[in-house]
This record gives sequence, structure tokens and C-alpha cells, in this order.
Amino acid sequence: MADFVLKLGHWQTTSQTGTKIMSDNLFSRFAEKIIRSIHVEFKIPFIFGEIKLDATDATKEWWGGEQKQNDIEFAIKEAEANFYRENRDDKVAQILHDFSLAPDAEFQKVIAGLTKNINEEKVTWLAEIKIERWWDERITEDEVRNGLGLFLPYLRRELIKINEFRDVISALRLERIEELNEKTYAGVRRIETSLEKIFESRERRKEEEEPDFWYFPHTYGMQANFTGRKAEFKMLDEWLANDKHRLLVLRALGGFGKSALAWQWVNVHVNPKEYPKLIWWSFYESDASFDNFLTDTLKYLNVDIPQGQRNQVDEILKAMQGQKILFILDGFERILRAYSSTNASYQGLEEPKRTANDSDCVNPNAEILLKNMCVTQGIKSKALMTTRMTPRFVEPQDTQFIQGCVETELNEIKEDDAVVFLRAQGVRQGTNREINEACKTYGYHPLSLRLLAGRIANDFDNPGDIIVAQTIRIDGDLIQRQHHVLQVSYDILPANEQKLLSTIACFRSAITHDTLKAIAENKDALDIELHGLVERGLLFHDKRTKKFDLHPIVRHYAYDRFTDSERKKTHMNLAFHFIDIMPVTNRNVKTLEDLMPVIELYHHTVRAGKLDDAMVLFRDRLANTLYFQLGAYQLIVELLRALFLDGENKPPRLKDESAQAWTLNTLASAYGHIGQPHRAVPLFEMVNGLLEKAGDKGNLVTGLGNVAQVQLVIGALKAAERNLRRSIDLCLEIADEEWEGVGHSELGNVLIHLEQWNNSEMELSMGLSIFEKINHFQGQGYTWAYCALRFLFMARKEVILDTRKSNNEYRISAIESAQRALELAEERHKNISRPNVRDYIRAYWLLGTAYRTNNELEKAEENLAKALNLCRQINLVEVEADILLELARLSYAQKDFKDAQEKASEALMITERSGYVLQGADVNLFLAQYALEQENDKTKAKQYAEEAKKLAYCDGGEYKYKVAYEEAERLLERLK
Repeated sequence: MADFVLKLGHWQTTSQTGTKIMSDNLFSRFAEKIIRSIHVEFKIPFIFGEIKLDATDATKEWWGGEQKQNDIEFAIKEAEANFYRENRDDKVAQILHDFSLAPDAEFQKVIAGLTKNINEEKVTWLAEIKIERWWDERITEDEVRNGLGLFLPYLRRELIKINEFRDVISALRLERIEELNEKTYAGVRRIETSLEKIFESRERRKEEEEPDFWYFPHTYGMQANFTGRKAEFKMLDEWLANDKHRLLVLRALGGFGKSALAWQWVNVHVNPKEYPKLIWWSFYESDASFDNFLTDTLKYLNVDIPQGQRNQVDEILKAMQGQKILFILDGFERILRAYSSTNASYQGLEEPKRTANDSDCVNPNAEILLKNMCVTQGIKSKALMTTRMTPRFVEPQDTQFIQGCVETELNEIKEDDAVVFLRAQGVRQGTNREINEACKTYGYHPLSLRLLAGRIANDFDNPGDIIVAQTIRIDGDLIQRQHHVLQVSYDILPANEQKLLSTIACFRSAITHDTLKAIAENKDALDIELHGLVERGLLFHDKRTKKFDLHPIVRHYAYDRFTDSERKKTHMNLAFHFIDIMPVTNRNVKTLEDLMPVIELYHHTVRAGKLDDAMVLFRDRLANTLYFQLGAYQLIVELLRALFLDGENKPPRLKDESAQAWTLNTLASAYGHIGQPHRAVPLFEMVNGLLEKAGDKGNLVTGLGNVAQVQLVIGALKAAERNLRRSIDLCLEIADEEWEGVGHSELGNVLIHLEQWNNSEMELSMGLSIFEKINHFQGQGYTWAYCALRFLFMARKEVILDTRKSNNEYRISAIESAQRALELAEERHKNISRPNVRDYIRAYWLLGTAYRTNNELEKAEENLAKALNLCRQINLVEVEADILLELARLSYAQKDFKDAQEKASEALMITERSGYVLQGADVNLFLAQYALEQENDKTKAKQYAEEAKKLAYCDGGEYKYKVAYEEAERLLERLK
């Protein structure tokens, strides 16, 4: 909004009216700006759409033959480009000098209503409504004729370049064309009819309704002549009117028109009176992460944004219960693992090979939001998801999708619609049967048909004649034929347009006209080339955002048509562009958007093959901000994976081994934070291999501790113990007291899970002694937390064995140990400016657990609530399931069985998608107990118990998660 204010001047208010927001002068300037935009965007393109046909035909008739057809076609295109370029500012303003809106009372009233919530989109949209109404009443045939007349000088200027025209060119006047071709008058009438239809459509959608309620942070660059899909519109209308399903998954492969269908439906069919709040969110955009979706949605809904994504999800769910909001989640596959890499923009017609977890959301909060939207009672809102891949969390169980969700597959367009579409796209010659046969060849695939139409309409020898389709090779299967029409469309382009299209493909998302001008080699020809690409259906142009974009399939193909050296050279040039606009420091960075120039520079540096430079850029300009300030761990993963050209089973392709180790360690840590420990372990092991090779024992000590902590949560107990013992030995060798203390404490934690009570006590005591000696408050704190865990496990074992003689003593000791851990966290906080929130989370969780086991339920609830709140504030996935399970046990003790089941189910989802073995065993045990005691379902209880036993087995023998394994065995005995 700040930039907008600077452009327009200062907003003004007066104490007398309280609603006057602009001076008259500023108001007039603003109205003129909007009018100019509408005139150029709505009126002139319609004039061109007809004049290019009518003037061409008339000129051919006047000239008397077809022999100069190619020259005339080129002249028309040049004239159009020149007219656009020269009539966007002063001349358009001059044409419209009498279009004054400042005195219009109704329009002033509309603008005056904006004082409470001013934003550019809202102002522009409301202004456009009024201007359209005003303009529709005044448009005349003469006005359109004048527009036609304005264009003819540009046409004459181009035609005079053809030698044979020079002697008679002066005769080319509007009157002369009208005398020879009555179609010009018909063209004027068609223009007026088309404009009326547009206004009627927009008026129907907006009548008496202020569309400021609808939020379009991203728009879709809808191409001309959307055709058909009546059955799909009917299906969408019925879904919106039906209360049965809140989530509709619209699935299709690339190029079937998912986004176009959704955009057309929203803009033509959805009634703002029924859904006054609507959010269109496109995950195809570079800034459209799920993190940004949460914060932008809450801002739009005027809800305070809490810390932590999980808390933000809860706020959105609350809003969904209180009001009707329609969410359009376009391109949802981009936040699934299969499509989440930085290379996703370059994926073509072929689908990626799927593995078990590919259809999981990379951010678990996306699953939580949509699953809860489907199943939570009282939700009034709905969501339409377009995607290439069905997310796993909604996939059918026994042929049924989850409650509240339905999926439909978008297929090819109908035969009759395909014919109508090609006619509208300029295929004028040929019978309907011939056109239908051509469309059938490509399986009525919408993107292929648009490219085919562009190829036919722009053919040099037979423009607009379906006979052109017969010259295109059609061998191979359907996918190959669809691919071939794309190849033909590219091959027919002049070399400079091929290069421009492939250059645009080097960008990951939509790009502004200004950026293209900045990087263009031939700036004078840029607009002509862009218009040509748009006409051929290869390039989108979003007139609202003034951005150009490519369909992912076209982007993939155009990018691949560059040679490796051409790609690298282009990316290097683009890198230089982003160097120029990159902020000098990160001092003022507050959001990811502030870092986008640096991120784009990194992307192009990687793609240019400069991996070492990219790594240095990431380390110096991105790492700390993303990791510590923004907690953008998923983005770290996406960015760093680009350095692993040989896959993550090998080090990144960097020259320096210390750089390789740093990159591996950073990526592994990020994987740990986003709940993918199985991916973190092999990376940590590679780090340790490099450190071993370098003889770097000091960092190897840390590396062994890091990998052991992750190995513990995935049940690799034997390896965790081995690595910690080796770490302790190395610490003794190099006299590293601090990390020796860490090793003893972490080893004590591993031994707790093995039920080695005495050995674990000894290791914890040794760690605590070292930390007390060196005055290490944090080390003391988490060691006391492990002591609390040990007592809780011992109390749990007593319950399993049903020998309760010392059970109370263990519970009291657990409370005292957890209290001491909390005290140390607070003591450490006094001595440093920033507390370690993990220390508080661990202490609150264990203290709440200890209070629950001692039947002090109010104290338990207080501490567990604090633990969960802090956990979600910093997105600490690795302990959230533990806290949720403990809250489930608390609710069960309070006889709130429904809440207990919901929390345990959410914990189970986290453990399953993240591969947390020890936590998974405990959650399955609880759900087995729930199924047996509350549902009286022995079959289900047995399934949960068997899964718990399987998980708790870990490495087998003495390396089982023993307390859980024994509990599962006892439960299975009961179920026999």
C-alpha cells in the first residue's frame, strides 16, 4: 500500500466530513488512471480483434489479390504493436480528456466508503465497477469508429514499406475501407455487443455488492475464448450449494485447464451474496508458500496473527465456523512432496515417479487445516482444490474419501466445444468435421488445442485453414502427439521469439514487463515478440497484474530447448539482474518477501552452474535469517537440495569438502525440524565421514551427537548408543568437557528407553556433574528433564507389572526433577537475552506429564497447555506428538473421551508422516486402549497393539523400546 500512496499522493481527510479521502485534483488523477487502464485493457483489444480481420480482408480486396498476404499479415502485427506502445499514455489521455468522474456523486459515494480499509485492489476494483457503468451508458458507434480511425495511420505506416503499395497508399482511409467492405460496420456492432456482454457479466457478479470482500493476492492470466465446460460448471454449482462436502478436489494432469475452469467459475458463477468472503490462492506463484497463505488469510479476515503456524491454523478454522468463506487453492500439488522442489516449475507432461510419501504435504499444517475443515462440526466454509495429484490425507479408505471431501477428475473438452473453440481462435477455413478430426488427434486436450489453433491461425501459407493441421506429424501415442504440437508451435517461431520464450522459461514464475525490458537484448522488438507469443497461445498475459507467465508444460519444453550452455549463460545474465536489485544487507528483512531478490539470485546462480558461489550466497545471506529468524526450514530444504546434483545419497557437488560438510549439516538439521528424521540421518552420517577424513575431531564430536539424537526418535537405538559412546571417547581424547557432558546426558536418555535404569542414572549423574562444574545451565536443565523422564518410565513399568509399592515415589521424583529443569530454564533466561524455548517446552511437557500421573489434573492441564502453545509457536514438530498424546491421556482421565481420541489421532498423523518410531508406539498403545474400553472393538484394539509392538521392537534383542514393547505384549495377551 505504501508504494500506491506514493504514486497517488497523500490521502486526505477532513474533520468536517470525515469521509472525504482525496483532494479533487488527486481524485481526478486517480479516475483518469483507472479509465486509461480500462480503455486500454477492454476497449482497444476488442477493436484490434476485429480490425485485424476486417482491415486485412478489406485491404486484400482493395489490393485485389492474395500475393502479398504474408507482407500484409506482418504489417498488421507491426501496426498493432506500435499502436499499443505509443497510445498508453499521452494520446490515450488526450482521447479521454472529457471522461471526468470527479463530479459524479455516486462514484464519490463509493470511494468515500473506503476510509476504514484502504488498499489498492479494493480502490481499483470499486472504481472499475462505477466507471464501467458510466462508460456503458456513453459508448457510441462513432467512438468505436474513431478508435478504428486512430489505428489506420499505424497500418498505413507499415503497409507503405511494401513497394507495390507506395503509389496508392494514400487512398487507404477509413472511408475507403468502408466503401469496399461493409464488414467494418458489422465489426463495430460486434465490438459493441462484446463490450455489453462483458459489462453484463461483471454487473451480474457484482450488482449491488461491493466485491472488496473477495481477495485475489494472485490472479490467473485467463487467455481468450474460454469455451464449454457446462457439465463441470453445473457440478461446481451443485457442490457449492450442497452441504455434504466442504472440500472438492479437482484433479487432472497438466494442460486440462484446471485453473482456467476454476477462474471462470469464480468470476461468472459464484454469487458474492452467498459467499461474501473468497480467497484465490495460487501455489504456482513464487511467494505462495503455505506459510504465507496462513498469514495473508488471517490479515484478510482481520484476525490477529498468533505466533506459530499451528495456532494460525486454529484461528482460520475458527473463522471458518463463524462465516462463509470460499477458498480456491490452485496448484495444490506444489506443496506436495512430489512437486515441492525448486525444479517443480520445469515439470512437463510426464508425471514424476511416485513413492509412498510423495503425496504428503510438505507442511503438516496444510493437512491439519483441510482435514479439520472436512470433519469439524459447524464449519460454514468450503474449499476448491485444483491439483495434479491427490493428497494422501484425503485418499480413499475402502473406496471412500475422508468425510466431507469429494474428488472429481477433469477430462478433455467435448467435441462440439472443441470446434467452437478453434473457430473462436481464428480457424476460419474448414468444415466442422475436419476441425473435429484434428482435435480428436490430440485427445481434445485443451492446451494442445490452443497451441494447435495458434499454429493454424498464424500459418504463413494458409492462415486460419484447418488444412494446416494435416501437415503436422501425428504418429506416436496421445502424449507424444500432444508433445509434438508443442514442438511444432515452438519450431515455427522466428529464432528471436524462440529465444525470448526460452528466456522467460528460465524464470520460475510470472514475470513483469519491466523485468523483461530490463533483460531483453532487443528492447525495440520486445512488445512485438510478446504479442506474437501470446497470439500463438504459448504465453499468458495477465492484464490486471501486467505479468507474463507460461503454462508449466510450455515452460518445461521451452526451457529444455535451450542447450546447456545457453541455459547457463541466460541464468548468469538473470543473476546479474537480481544482483542489481538485491538489498545490500539483511538488516531490514522482516518477511520472506524481503528476501525474494536474494532467493532468485541464488536460484539463477545454481542454474548457471555456479554451485560454489550459490553456496556462499546461501551461507552469507540466507542461512541465519531463514533458520533462526523466520524458521523457514522447508524453504532451506528446497534451496539446498538444488546443490545435490547427484542425489542426496552423495555429497553436494561443491569443490571444498568443508563447504560440503556445512551444507550437509544444514540440510540435515532442516529435515529434522520439519519432521523428516529418516532423511536427516544419512546426511549427518555423510558429514561425519567428511569430518573423519579431515581429522576434525572437535566437530566430529558434535556430529556424532547430532546423528544420535535423530537416530533415537526413529528407533535406531543400537546406532545411537554406539555413536554417543564414541563421542564421549573422543571428548576424553581432546579434553572437550562440555561435549563430554552432552554425550553422557544423551546416552543416559537412550539407556532409559532400553530400561537400563542403573546405567542411565550413572550417565545422567556424570553429565550433570560436568555441567555443574562448568556452570552450564542449559545442560543441567535438559539433564534434569531426562531424570524426570527416567522416573516416569520407571513408574510406567510398575503399572505394567502391577507392582505399585514404589510407584508414588517415582511420580514425586519426576515432578521434582521436571520442576528443577524449569527452574534452570528460567535461570538461564536471566543470563542471556534470548531464551531457548525448547528448554521450556521440554520442562512444561514433563512437568505436566508428572502431574497427570500423580492425578493432579489441573496442574497437568496448565503445564501441558503451555508446552503445546510454545511448541506451536516455533513449529517444533519433533515433540508435538508427545505433548498431544499426554493431553489425550489427560482428557481421558477427565472423561472427555472425544477430545482424547481427537488429540491422539492428530498425534498419530504426525508420527506416521514423520516416521517417529518411539512416539508412534506410544500413540498406538493409547488408541488400542481407547478402542477396547470406549468402542468395545477388540479387532481395532488388536491392530493398534500389534502396530505398537512392531514399532517398539526397534533393533530387537536388548535394543527394544522396552516399556512400550512390554505394554503391547500385555495388552495383546488380554485381547486373546
